[in-house]
Amino acid sequence: MLLKKKILLIRHEGTFLANAIKKALTDAGFEVVETSYEVAEIESRRSGACLAILYTDNDLRDHQDCLQYLRRMYIDLHTKLIVIGERDAFDEVHMTIPVNEITYELYRPLEVNDLVGKVMKATDDNFEESMKKCVLVVDDDVTYIQMIREWLKDSYKVGMANSGVQAVAWLSANHADLILLDYDMPVLDGAKVLEMLRSENFSKNIPVMFLTGKNDKKTVTDVLNLKPEDYLLKSIDREKLLATLENFFAKK
Repeated sequence: MLLKKKILLIRHEGTFLANAIKKALTDAGFEVVETSYEVAEIESRRSGACLAILYTDNDLRDHQDCLQYLRRMYIDLHTKLIVIGERDAFDEVHMTIPVNEITYELYRPLEVNDLVGKVMKATDDNFEESMKKCVLVVDDDVTYIQMIREWLKDSYKVGMANSGVQAVAWLSANHADLILLDYDMPVLDGAKVLEMLRSENFSKNIPVMFLTGKNDKKTVTDVLNLKPEDYLLKSIDREKLLATLENFFAKK
Protein backbone atom coordinates (compact mmCIF):
# COMPACT_ATOMS: atom_id res chain seq x y z
CA MET A 1 0.00 0.00 0.00
CA LEU A 2 1.37 3.41 -1.00
CA LEU A 3 1.92 5.91 1.79
CA LYS A 4 -0.17 9.06 1.57
CA LYS A 5 1.77 12.18 0.64
CA LYS A 6 1.86 14.62 3.53
CA ILE A 7 0.74 18.23 3.13
CA LEU A 8 1.42 20.87 5.77
CA LEU A 9 -1.48 23.37 5.97
CA ILE A 10 -0.30 26.52 7.74
CA ARG A 11 -3.07 28.88 8.84
CA HIS A 12 -3.84 31.23 11.71
CA GLU A 13 -7.10 29.55 12.64
CA GLY A 14 -9.58 27.01 11.31
CA THR A 15 -11.66 29.19 8.97
CA PHE A 16 -14.41 27.71 6.82
CA LEU A 17 -12.19 27.78 3.73
CA ALA A 18 -9.21 26.29 5.55
CA ASN A 19 -11.45 23.45 6.71
CA ALA A 20 -12.77 23.00 3.16
CA ILE A 21 -9.19 22.82 1.86
CA LYS A 22 -8.30 20.14 4.39
CA LYS A 23 -11.37 18.07 3.54
CA ALA A 24 -10.83 18.33 -0.23
CA LEU A 25 -7.18 17.31 0.02
CA THR A 26 -8.00 14.47 2.42
CA ASP A 27 -10.71 13.24 0.04
CA ALA A 28 -8.10 13.36 -2.76
CA GLY A 29 -5.91 10.95 -0.82
CA PHE A 30 -3.44 13.27 0.93
CA GLU A 31 -2.49 13.33 4.58
CA VAL A 32 -3.13 16.91 5.75
CA VAL A 33 -1.48 18.17 8.93
CA GLU A 34 -2.56 21.60 10.18
CA THR A 35 -0.38 24.06 12.06
CA SER A 36 -0.48 27.68 13.13
CA TYR A 37 2.09 30.32 12.13
CA GLU A 38 4.16 29.49 15.20
CA VAL A 39 7.61 28.24 14.16
CA ALA A 40 7.85 25.74 17.00
CA GLU A 41 4.58 24.12 15.92
CA ILE A 42 5.62 24.02 12.25
CA GLU A 43 8.94 22.49 13.31
CA SER A 44 7.18 19.77 15.29
CA ARG A 45 4.78 18.83 12.47
CA ARG A 46 6.78 19.30 9.28
CA SER A 47 8.48 15.89 9.20
CA GLY A 48 7.71 14.01 5.99
CA ALA A 49 5.80 16.86 4.36
CA CYS A 50 6.53 17.26 0.64
CA LEU A 51 4.48 20.44 0.30
CA ALA A 52 3.45 23.34 2.53
CA ILE A 53 0.34 25.45 1.93
CA LEU A 54 0.45 28.90 3.50
CA TYR A 55 -3.05 30.29 4.01
CA THR A 56 -2.45 33.97 4.69
CA ASP A 57 -4.39 36.54 6.69
CA ASN A 58 -3.63 39.85 8.39
CA ASP A 59 -1.92 38.14 11.33
CA LEU A 60 0.89 37.00 9.05
CA ARG A 61 2.50 40.45 9.42
CA ASP A 62 3.24 39.60 13.03
CA HIS A 63 4.93 36.33 12.06
CA GLN A 64 7.93 37.21 9.90
CA ASP A 65 9.73 34.34 11.63
CA CYS A 66 7.23 31.98 10.01
CA LEU A 67 8.16 33.24 6.52
CA GLN A 68 11.87 32.99 7.30
CA TYR A 69 11.38 29.43 8.49
CA LEU A 70 9.44 28.50 5.33
CA ARG A 71 12.31 29.92 3.27
CA ARG A 72 14.73 27.66 5.13
CA MET A 73 12.43 24.69 4.51
CA TYR A 74 12.52 25.46 0.78
CA ILE A 75 16.32 25.80 0.71
CA ASP A 76 17.34 23.06 3.15
CA LEU A 77 14.55 20.50 2.77
CA HIS A 78 13.41 21.26 -0.80
CA THR A 79 9.84 21.63 0.46
CA LYS A 80 7.51 23.09 -2.17
CA LEU A 81 5.26 25.99 -1.17
CA ILE A 82 1.81 27.15 -2.27
CA VAL A 83 0.62 30.53 -1.01
CA ILE A 84 -3.06 31.48 -0.82
CA GLY A 85 -4.00 35.10 -0.28
CA GLU A 86 -4.53 38.54 -1.74
CA ARG A 87 -2.17 41.06 -3.33
CA ASP A 88 -1.08 42.67 -0.06
CA ALA A 89 -0.32 39.27 1.44
CA PHE A 90 1.79 38.26 -1.57
CA ASP A 91 3.75 41.52 -1.31
CA GLU A 92 4.40 40.72 2.34
CA VAL A 93 5.54 37.18 1.53
CA HIS A 94 7.81 38.33 -1.31
CA MET A 95 9.82 40.47 1.09
CA THR A 96 11.16 37.22 2.58
CA ILE A 97 10.48 34.48 0.01
CA PRO A 98 11.38 35.24 -3.66
CA VAL A 99 8.67 34.59 -6.23
CA ASN A 100 10.75 31.93 -7.96
CA GLU A 101 10.80 29.87 -4.74
CA ILE A 102 6.99 29.70 -4.58
CA THR A 103 5.47 26.82 -6.53
CA TYR A 104 2.03 28.39 -6.97
CA GLU A 105 0.30 31.57 -5.81
CA LEU A 106 -3.49 31.38 -5.63
CA TYR A 107 -5.75 34.37 -5.09
CA ARG A 108 -8.86 34.46 -2.97
CA PRO A 109 -11.70 33.80 -3.60
CA LEU A 110 -10.23 30.35 -4.05
CA GLU A 111 -11.51 27.51 -6.20
CA VAL A 112 -10.79 24.50 -3.99
CA ASN A 113 -10.79 22.09 -6.95
CA ASP A 114 -8.15 24.25 -8.64
CA LEU A 115 -6.02 24.03 -5.50
CA VAL A 116 -6.37 20.24 -5.41
CA GLY A 117 -5.22 20.08 -9.04
CA LYS A 118 -2.20 22.27 -8.29
CA VAL A 119 -1.31 20.12 -5.27
CA MET A 120 -1.52 16.96 -7.36
CA LYS A 121 0.81 18.47 -9.97
CA ALA A 122 3.28 19.80 -7.39
CA THR A 123 3.51 16.45 -5.59
CA ASP A 124 3.85 14.38 -8.75
CA ASP A 125 7.20 12.60 -8.87
CA ASN A 126 7.94 14.13 -12.31
CA PHE A 127 7.00 17.68 -11.32
CA GLU A 128 10.53 18.99 -10.84
CA GLU A 129 11.58 17.84 -14.29
CA SER A 130 8.47 19.27 -15.96
CA MET A 131 9.00 22.68 -14.31
CA LYS A 132 12.60 23.07 -15.45
CA LYS A 133 13.26 25.87 -17.90
CA CYS A 134 14.55 24.77 -21.30
CA VAL A 135 17.78 26.20 -22.72
CA LEU A 136 18.72 25.59 -26.37
CA VAL A 137 22.49 25.73 -27.01
CA VAL A 138 23.48 26.49 -30.62
CA ASP A 139 27.14 26.08 -31.52
CA ASP A 140 29.06 24.40 -34.35
CA ASP A 141 31.52 22.93 -31.82
CA VAL A 142 29.86 19.69 -30.66
CA THR A 143 32.36 19.19 -27.85
CA TYR A 144 31.55 22.63 -26.46
CA ILE A 145 27.79 21.99 -26.65
CA GLN A 146 28.18 18.72 -24.77
CA MET A 147 30.22 20.45 -22.07
CA ILE A 148 27.54 23.14 -21.61
CA ARG A 149 24.87 20.44 -21.49
CA GLU A 150 26.73 18.67 -18.68
CA TRP A 151 26.95 21.95 -16.77
CA LEU A 152 23.24 22.74 -17.14
CA LYS A 153 21.44 19.40 -17.18
CA ASP A 154 20.80 19.19 -13.42
CA SER A 155 19.04 22.57 -13.37
CA TYR A 156 17.57 22.87 -16.89
CA LYS A 157 16.24 20.90 -19.79
CA VAL A 158 18.85 21.33 -22.52
CA GLY A 159 18.38 21.23 -26.28
CA MET A 160 21.34 21.14 -28.68
CA ALA A 161 21.83 22.29 -32.27
CA ASN A 162 25.09 22.63 -34.22
CA SER A 163 23.81 25.11 -36.83
CA GLY A 164 21.21 27.78 -37.34
CA VAL A 165 19.19 25.58 -39.65
CA GLN A 166 19.17 22.80 -37.06
CA ALA A 167 18.15 25.30 -34.36
CA VAL A 168 15.15 26.50 -36.38
CA ALA A 169 14.12 22.90 -37.06
CA TRP A 170 14.41 22.03 -33.36
CA LEU A 171 12.38 25.05 -32.29
CA SER A 172 9.62 24.28 -34.79
CA ALA A 173 8.86 21.17 -32.74
CA ASN A 174 10.08 22.10 -29.22
CA HIS A 175 9.80 24.96 -26.75
CA ALA A 176 12.79 26.85 -25.37
CA ASP A 177 12.84 29.54 -22.67
CA LEU A 178 16.28 30.81 -23.66
CA ILE A 179 18.73 30.34 -26.53
CA LEU A 180 22.51 30.40 -26.04
CA LEU A 181 23.76 31.21 -29.54
CA ASP A 182 27.34 31.09 -30.80
CA TYR A 183 28.14 34.39 -32.50
CA ASP A 184 31.12 33.10 -34.47
CA MET A 185 29.71 30.10 -36.40
CA PRO A 186 30.80 29.54 -40.03
CA VAL A 187 28.36 29.70 -43.00
CA LEU A 188 25.53 31.23 -40.96
CA ASP A 189 26.97 33.34 -38.16
CA GLY A 190 25.11 34.32 -35.01
CA ALA A 191 23.74 37.53 -36.51
CA LYS A 192 22.17 35.68 -39.45
CA VAL A 193 20.81 32.93 -37.21
CA LEU A 194 19.24 35.54 -34.92
CA GLU A 195 17.60 37.10 -37.96
CA MET A 196 16.19 33.68 -38.91
CA LEU A 197 14.90 33.10 -35.39
CA ARG A 198 13.19 36.50 -35.27
CA SER A 199 11.47 35.86 -38.59
CA GLU A 200 9.65 32.75 -37.33
CA ASN A 201 6.50 33.05 -35.19
CA PHE A 202 7.51 30.11 -32.99
CA SER A 203 10.91 31.59 -32.10
CA LYS A 204 10.72 35.38 -32.53
CA ASN A 205 10.00 36.06 -28.87
CA ILE A 206 12.51 33.65 -27.33
CA PRO A 207 15.29 35.57 -25.55
CA VAL A 208 18.80 35.05 -26.91
CA MET A 209 22.20 35.32 -25.25
CA PHE A 210 25.22 35.31 -27.52
CA LEU A 211 28.28 33.19 -26.86
CA THR A 212 31.50 34.58 -28.26
CA GLY A 213 35.19 33.78 -28.02
CA LYS A 214 36.14 37.41 -28.72
CA ASN A 215 36.02 40.40 -26.42
CA ASP A 216 37.56 43.10 -28.63
CA LYS A 217 35.69 46.41 -28.89
CA LYS A 218 34.37 45.84 -32.43
CA THR A 219 32.95 42.38 -31.65
CA VAL A 220 31.30 43.61 -28.46
CA THR A 221 29.78 46.59 -30.30
CA ASP A 222 28.53 44.39 -33.14
CA VAL A 223 26.98 41.93 -30.69
CA LEU A 224 25.26 44.60 -28.60
CA ASN A 225 23.83 46.29 -31.70
CA LEU A 226 21.74 43.15 -32.25
CA LYS A 227 20.09 43.72 -28.84
CA PRO A 228 20.49 40.27 -27.30
CA GLU A 229 19.54 39.67 -23.67
CA ASP A 230 23.24 39.37 -22.89
CA TYR A 231 26.51 38.18 -24.36
CA LEU A 232 28.81 35.71 -22.63
CA LEU A 233 32.43 34.92 -23.31
CA LYS A 234 32.92 31.24 -24.14
CA SER A 235 35.64 31.14 -21.50
CA ILE A 236 32.95 31.55 -18.83
CA ASP A 237 33.16 28.96 -16.05
CA ARG A 238 30.34 26.69 -14.87
CA GLU A 239 29.51 28.61 -11.69
CA LYS A 240 29.30 31.98 -13.44
CA LEU A 241 27.16 30.57 -16.26
CA LEU A 242 24.71 28.99 -13.81
CA ALA A 243 24.56 32.21 -11.78
CA THR A 244 23.91 34.25 -14.94
CA LEU A 245 21.03 32.01 -16.02
CA GLU A 246 19.58 31.88 -12.51
CA ASN A 247 19.59 35.69 -12.30
CA PHE A 248 18.06 35.99 -15.77
CA PHE A 249 15.15 33.65 -15.02
CA ALA A 250 14.61 35.17 -11.55
CA LYS A 251 14.11 38.59 -13.15
CA LYS A 252 11.71 37.12 -15.71
